[in-house]
Amino acid sequence: MEQQVVAATQLPDCRPMSFLLDCDWVEITGGEAVDLADFELGVCFQCGLATITRDGAILPATSEVEVQVKRDGGEWASAFKNAWTLSSLDTHEEEINVPGEDMVLIRARKSAQPTNDVRDDVALVARRRV
Repeated sequence: MEQQVVAATQLPDCRPMSFLLDCDWVEITGGEAVDLADFELGVCFQCGLATITRDGAILPATSEVEVQVKRDGGEWASAFKNAWTLSSLDTHEEEINVPGEDMVLIRARKSAQPTNDVRDDVALVARRRV
């Protein structure tokens, strides 16, 4: 899966950029440190989150998202981790809080699903504050 990574300075004001997450780490800032205070972050299940059975039934599914930050040559550190359980194919978005006002690199990933029957197209949404 190819990811489009955009340097943080190229993120337009107020217009969100969406980064489709994978089980491997996805670089959000493209190697450029950003000030966390300048961004609002959210998690969006673009096509919902559910298990779809072979007979078409929609059942609950769980997906976990983890965000890590790296400060000034340090090590990657967990800054946010949460699990969502939904049983819908409707779009669902929630704002998340990644604490800090430091210059950091940001990366994110989602949990691996135990079966292909789970629909969890989850994206990290980044919006530059005005």
